[in-house]
Amino acid sequence: MTTMDAYTEDSALIGERQAAARALMVRPLLTEATHPSDLALARTHAEWLIQRFQRVLGYRLTITDDHARLHKRGTGALAPEPVRRESGTRFTPRTHTYLALTLAVLVEAVEDTAVHELAAAVREAAREAGVDADPARGAGERRAFGAALRHLVGLGVLTELAGTVADHVTDPAAEVVLRPRTQAARAVAVHLPRPGQTPESFLAEADESDPEGDQAGETALRRMLAEDTVVLRENLPDRQRERLVAHQWRAASALRNLLGSDTEIRAEGVALVMPDEAAGGPGFPAQDPVGRVALALLIHLSGRLAPGHPATSVPVPEEELRAALETLTGADTPERAEWERTAGPEVPDPARMPALVTELLRRWGLLHGGPGEWRLAAVAARYGAETDTRVPPVLDNDEDGGEREGERDQW
Repeated sequence: MTTMDAYTEDSALIGERQAAARALMVRPLLTEATHPSDLALARTHAEWLIQRFQRVLGYRLTITDDHARLHKRGTGALAPEPVRRESGTRFTPRTHTYLALTLAVLVEAVEDTAVHELAAAVREAAREAGVDADPARGAGERRAFGAALRHLVGLGVLTELAGTVADHVTDPAAEVVLRPRTQAARAVAVHLPRPGQTPESFLAEADESDPEGDQAGETALRRMLAEDTVVLRENLPDRQRERLVAHQWRAASALRNLLGSDTEIRAEGVALVMPDEAAGGPGFPAQDPVGRVALALLIHLSGRLAPGHPATSVPVPEEELRAALETLTGADTPERAEWERTAGPEVPDPARMPALVTELLRRWGLLHGGPGEWRLAAVAARYGAETDTRVPPVLDNDEDGGEREGERDQW
């Protein structure tokens, strides 16, 4: 084998490992039913992945024949994606209750089961737990139960063998048979609270964003960089700000080795940048409809508002944001028509899209504040700045235009 062949082989091997790591960062539970190619890649490189995730991020990884589960801690555990229905709406407490009760049943299930039998087992589990829940008590309860089941189907914990969960929600007499994946069901919930813990004490114990020890502090910083789009120095406590200055290049090297990422280090903070081909990689922008609209909104607002030096954020006028969201998320947009013609991800209802888009940008630290008080982070400019001509002009951007044009290169 020539030196060039060996180099190509090593590069391909490293690329596979990093691709598997990125897949696990985005989807901490990979199952054979939902992501067979990613799971196969994770199994192939199991030893390397297990060691590197533990060493770099302090995350435990378990890999079996039918699933892989990344057990996140700190930032990754405290700020997961909210669980949503197919429409894009967040799970209600009632739906979360049915999700927990169904998992409590499935961790013991080993055989195929009719949806009516599963509903009866969930009702019995609720009775034993002292919870008032019955999937057969009316259409509202059945819809909440069905949403929990569809989520588990999406995770690969349940497989629809005959009929669909949607059939049962529409018609309670429909015959639906499901196959549980017991090991995957047992891996869904991690870091369960101990008996007697309150929500406040559970979250406080899980918060590892500013630990005392230097080694733990450096691990917490790497988690922030891996889980967030950008870490701004002004948002860090004093101790972590000092650690970022001391360890930012070492953290960048460790994350590049694990994820194949680049790191931008500026005066304002540090941003992790995934390779262009990592369409499903961790971080922003995402490739689903909500992520694409969020990116288009970000580019438009950057072009209209020109965030940059010396401020780390600029106000977003409510009228400007509303006009842009109406244009980009409307029911008659060409993008929506294209998405609905494909077999890609579920396209949320137009009425829900604005809230989903702003929530995604807020979660990634690109929008700060809330309704009426939104601010666009300066780091948004790194994704581009181009006003969408479909959005009617709301602001007079000619004033001070020359000064703002030079400020866009802050990131």
